[in-house]
Amino acid sequence: MYKGYGGTFLPRYKIADVVFDAEHVYKYSARLCENYLYSGAENPEFTAKMTQRDIDAEKTQEGAGNFPDYYLESLALFRKLCDYILTYRQGIIFHSSAVAVDGKAYLFTAPSGTGKSTHARLWREMLGSRAVMINDDKPIIRFIDGKFYVYGTPWNGKHRLDTNARAEIAAICEIRQGKINKIRRISPSEMLMVVFNQTIRPAEPEKMENLLGILDKLLTSVPLYRLECDVSEEAAKTSFDAMVKNKI
Repeated sequence: MYKGYGGTFLPRYKIADVVFDAEHVYKYSARLCENYLYSGAENPEFTAKMTQRDIDAEKTQEGAGNFPDYYLESLALFRKLCDYILTYRQGIIFHSSAVAVDGKAYLFTAPSGTGKSTHARLWREMLGSRAVMINDDKPIIRFIDGKFYVYGTPWNGKHRLDTNARAEIAAICEIRQGKINKIRRISPSEMLMVVFNQTIRPAEPEKMENLLGILDKLLTSVPLYRLECDVSEEAAKTSFDAMVKNKI
């Protein structure tokens, strides 16, 4: 829904079950988020008013490069949303590829270029319509009523793969490149820094406390795996059998 305000337009979105208004500087962000426009009866929880100061702040972030302002505004909008969800809705952004199979979500994480998107694609090719891509880059995770859910977001990576949906998380898998396809269950302590390095880490102590509390719940309640693999259908079958069929 677009609502006129002060000569501008405020799109209303619902992302990760959070309804909010956004006042954009550039049209790019509005186009990016158009599949998440909301016209229901829920009231917005907050307004993300974007400014040039927000855009300039993104230029100081690690890896910002020489991206144009319109693109940096979209990152600033995502940062505002993630900050709100971390503060008020027990949620984090988790850099990963999230695939839902038969309604349950499996998250693959790794540093950029390791092959998580490729592995998620192999799952989709192997499983066909049973597999739904929730998000291929920046899904949001929330803790709701004792369970963790992953949500699609418009910030979906270079392949632009996402679904405006949520699914309960069944497992998280760290991917490492290897010549032999093998997978094993790992402990929360083995996964902690992997996940910690793939989320936004706030500077404020109280928000960091929120983040660590969510990670503690996540890593102690969701099965965790480490997969060493090549790029093959066999690699996808190895992880699928372990994570979905509990065959290691």
